Amino acid sequence: MIAPTPTPDSADPVRRDGGRWLAAMLVIFTAAALWPVTRWLAQEVSASQQIRQSFVLLGAAVVLVGWQHFDEWRLRLETGNRALAFLFAAYACMAAAWWTHVSLFMLPAFALALAGCLHVIVGAEAWRFVRPLFTGFVACLVIILLFPLLDWPLRQMAGINAAQILNEIGFTPQLHIVREPAPKLILATGKNFFEVATECNGFGLITSGMVLALLAGGIAGRRWPAFLWLVPVAALAGFAFNLLRILVICVLAPYFPNHYHALHETAGIAMLWTGLGFIGWLAWRPELERKTTEKI
Repeated sequence: MIAPTPTPDSADPVRRDGGRWLAAMLVIFTAAALWPVTRWLAQEVSASQQIRQSFVLLGAAVVLVGWQHFDEWRLRLETGNRALAFLFAAYACMAAAWWTHVSLFMLPAFALALAGCLHVIVGAEAWRFVRPLFTGFVACLVIILLFPLLDWPLRQMAGINAAQILNEIGFTPQLHIVREPAPKLILATGKNFFEVATECNGFGLITSGMVLALLAGGIAGRRWPAFLWLVPVAALAGFAFNLLRILVICVLAPYFPNHYHALHETAGIAMLWTGLGFIGWLAWRPELERKTTEKI
């Protein structure tokens, strides 16, 4: 008896299931290969509140995008050409890190692998609304690298500008460095002395503002030329609001001698959310204008 020859229709489900299993195994293998980078990333984020701010914004953006496109999410598990290109580039970077012993290659490897795995999991069609999230994540990776490099320069800029403005409004500020036991930048305003610490350098507000500009602008459908001015403006706004926070603390501290900690925290929270609110509004305006036009 001759066995029936499988028709193309009966063979397609088998081929499709095999491709999905292969795609799933590729994602799992890639995640395992990059597990040391994932663990290092988690340690860096948990160690710094200023870095955490950007990742909190990224998490909020993930929730927003997930809610906006709730009906469009599908588990694809497809290995398209673009997904394979991203993954090939990721493994090339991993090979370069192993060959040259330069661990910095692992960060682009992580980003490229994430892009490839997202293409595999949600498909190329969903990439159009996942792309802003990926861009924000890449910005967060850059932030982790820049944090130790920009800490002291940003502290100096904040201290110098705060001293100049305080001098203009009638104070007699003095800015000096204490080198022992660890370098500290001290801003003196008469009888009051303030340390311009790492938390005062504005890095968190500057970088989280830039990440917010990328996320909100991307989700709102901004075209790429807009980011050429939007991201620098977000950085300047972050620096300005951090400087305003320092000035508010220096001016009001003499009036609240027994509640300095409360003043410090209140001014910090107020300027953080005011600055992020301004940057978010600036980046989100096309979406707001579009909804207003639709109502009219």
